[in-house]
Amino acid sequence: MEAGTEKQDRRADRRARTARELVAAAERVLAAKGYHGAKVADIAREAGVGVGTFYLYYPTKEAVFLELVEEAASQLKAQMQEASSEASNPADVSRRRIEVFFHFAARNRDLFRIIFGHDASFHDVVRSAQSMFAADIVQNIRGGMENGVFRTGHPEIWAQALVGMCIHAVSWWVEHDEVSATEVAGQVAALAQHGMVNGH
Repeated sequence: MEAGTEKQDRRADRRARTARELVAAAERVLAAKGYHGAKVADIAREAGVGVGTFYLYYPTKEAVFLELVEEAASQLKAQMQEASSEASNPADVSRRRIEVFFHFAARNRDLFRIIFGHDASFHDVVRSAQSMFAADIVQNIRGGMENGVFRTGHPEIWAQALVGMCIHAVSWWVEHDEVSATEVAGQVAALAQHGMVNGH
């Protein structure tokens, strides 16, 4: 019985390892060839497996890409939560989250270019990520309004506007290597917290 269980565990480990290798291979191939230029055969070859093996794990190229995006979104959310835990007030939380977002984008620029670039068509992915992060932002905005850090407003509208601003800014920024992540994060955070009018 124990031998059978051990064999099942080894098989499960092998499957998990192959799945991770396929996701990592997909990231490299997509970065090199773009989403539309990459083929399933390219990803399988990069992972060192046959095309048939790829289809045992993922039904389409889009499926492995979406898993790659979901993993990235989970990592980003965890990093934002860690940054938020170190902040002293809601305004600092907002600024730190924006900084984390753009620095994460800098480390994953190829992935962000695929998702948010000019040729992107992953509207469902964007909407899903937007909903997840907007919910956290709403809580922070409400807290800031309650303790007087933020002026009174509609938290849900503000959250959607902030997420939308970040998404559109990053979709522009991934095509402009001359602008640093620090600069774009600082500009977006300043605009979000202080607006455009002098003296406000």
